[in-house]
Amino acid sequence: MNKRRGRPRSGSEGGRERILSAAGALFVAHGYERTTLRAVAHQAGCDVALIGYHFGSKKGLFAQAMALEIAPTAVLERALPGDPGTLGPRLLAHVTAAWEQPAFAASLSHLVQLAMSDEEVRRPFVEYLDREVMERLVEYFGGVDARARATAVLTLVIGAIFGRYVLRVPGLAEQEVEAYRAALAPGARTAAAPRRHL
Repeated sequence: MNKRRGRPRSGSEGGRERILSAAGALFVAHGYERTTLRAVAHQAGCDVALIGYHFGSKKGLFAQAMALEIAPTAVLERALPGDPGTLGPRLLAHVTAAWEQPAFAASLSHLVQLAMSDEEVRRPFVEYLDREVMERLVEYFGGVDARARATAVLTLVIGAIFGRYVLRVPGLAEQEVEAYRAALAPGARTAAAPRRHL
């Protein structure tokens, strides 16, 4: 008897990438609950078993598809080259530049709001931010004050995103982006600066 074991057949090469692309588009368009693994498999042109093989579950797929779609790590990596002490303003500039793009902001706002209202969505979202963004910042800063600096920078950036782009507080959302960055620049510099130790 010759039973096939191991990786399910995808039908062609690039199955994992096709799944991520299809899942990202479907999660953004239909939300977490209404996107089924069967629909993702159909869109990706593969068997549902291949999704389980690569991602384990719908939550696992969502976490990775969201990372691909939102790409906060890509924005972060573009901002990292340079002096760690001046990361705050650089990261703020890259983040606001991304969120100023209407299509980008619309899809991200939808996912953030979904994460705020749905615990099943929130958990993988928060886990992704902690593991892929927070820990990358800690690694980048290094030293005894790395976590404090990473915490301050990430808190400032999340606050900037929520105030201007998610909640759209009028006094923040209506400012010119350069004025918004300038207003936050002192705090951004302080957040990334090395801590003084006695």
